[in-house]
Amino acid sequence: MRGILRPGPALWCERPLAAAGLLVDGEDYYRAFYRAACQARRYILIAGWQFDSEVPLLRGEGAEAEAGGRPVTLRAFLSDLCERNPDLSIYLLAWDFHVVFALEREWLQQLIFAWTTNERLSFRFDASHVENGCHHQKFVVIDGELSFVGGLDICDHRWDDRRHREANPLRQSRGAPHKPFHDVQSYLVGRDVARALASLFDCRWQAAGGGPLSLPRGPRASFGEDYRPPGALPLLAPRVALSRTDPRGAPTDARGCREVYDLYREAIAAAERLIYVETQYFSSRAIGEALEARLRDPARPPLDVVLILNMRAETLKEEIAVGLAQAKVLAGVRAAAAGTAHRLGIYYTVPEPAEAGREPARATYIHSKVMAVDDLFLTVGSANLTNRSFSVDTELNASFEADGPGDPLAASIAAARRSLLAEHLGLDDPEPDGALVPWLDDLAARRVGRLRPHPSPTERETALLGVIDPSALPFDPDAAEDDEERRSFFAIGTGELWRRLFGDGE
Repeated sequence: MRGILRPGPALWCERPLAAAGLLVDGEDYYRAFYRAACQARRYILIAGWQFDSEVPLLRGEGAEAEAGGRPVTLRAFLSDLCERNPDLSIYLLAWDFHVVFALEREWLQQLIFAWTTNERLSFRFDASHVENGCHHQKFVVIDGELSFVGGLDICDHRWDDRRHREANPLRQSRGAPHKPFHDVQSYLVGRDVARALASLFDCRWQAAGGGPLSLPRGPRASFGEDYRPPGALPLLAPRVALSRTDPRGAPTDARGCREVYDLYREAIAAAERLIYVETQYFSSRAIGEALEARLRDPARPPLDVVLILNMRAETLKEEIAVGLAQAKVLAGVRAAAAGTAHRLGIYYTVPEPAEAGREPARATYIHSKVMAVDDLFLTVGSANLTNRSFSVDTELNASFEADGPGDPLAASIAAARRSLLAEHLGLDDPEPDGALVPWLDDLAARRVGRLRPHPSPTERETALLGVIDPSALPFDPDAAEDDEERRSFFAIGTGELWRRLFGDGE
């Protein structure tokens, strides 16, 4: 055992499994959730950052036949399940979002669920987080047998298939097309891990003002070792480890926990050959420094480091919140790798073009949070590589570790990681036997496939970093507490940021 998942600060718990794997992108995850929910006999627990009541779970040719007369939109589907099964209870727990997200969210959602659904479908907003934080965990538990953990919420603007076509008539939300979107969710079959996640849900449900859950007893849905949803990437894992971020504490730990932070640091330190990362944001100063330390250690073997990120912040809000901090982290990592034997590749990915030979107008949005190390360790969850994901937000990751290269789990981790990279490349070519990054760099430079070299830090980012310290801005805090110095810098720094981005109006 290599020991990344040894008992210690990086783990909440480790539990046995009957089956496990990855579901890549919304098409496969939404379908897997739909099919599994149809089998539920007792209860369904769903926690998320966001839900949308009208999001279709099944789309495209064959969706109507697959639904078999059931609704396909989330709210109607869940209510119909309760109508068909008088023994079934369903609980949805959503982050009680900040006003800054109001224009992006469905209004009066709690009333909609309360007034238009079966009485055994309960919806609750959860505002029991620390100041400046949010609830970012995304997990599902069905009948104490099957769980889903990862980065995907069941909401608008999240659905896509693995081709990530530039134009896809099925990729619509609220009647309008949305951008190509990539994410990953794990599935976990096992009563012990389901029990742990149900206890986490119960703790949060009570903190949000609900009473203790009284989950119905009786026959369960049957998900066994042969469970494998269509399109899944199986992981031959006998056990799974769960890690959390929760500054206010969670079941069995009232002190608060930063397990995901310790998990990433230990995984980076353990790397001997390969670090593969997909993340929506990489703005964590501490994780950047951990990677730099590994790259600067002359006693350790050289690494291939593959980082797949978003090309740029999608909005001004994102650019202010994490864009500059990410640019600073990437500059530090590039400097640490320069002049060494390490091979660092930082990329973004574009969708399958609508017209052959034409560069797509926008990149595929990376929302996943995945790290693989040496094809022996894999973690997937809700935590980005940001300061806030390790401090003020609640997060949840599921991790797997092989005993060694001959372990069947190692082969399945390697197959899953290769499948993810092949998706980003848009190619079926096998990976080279030698160094990975030079091969990827060559493909990206020649625009063969869909990977592209990441431009950050750009000239504008470098100029902004000359006058603004992004670690002093309050959007991506290192800790839950705020202070007057941070607030005063924010008042000064955002004014300078605005002038640099948009000019002084003269």
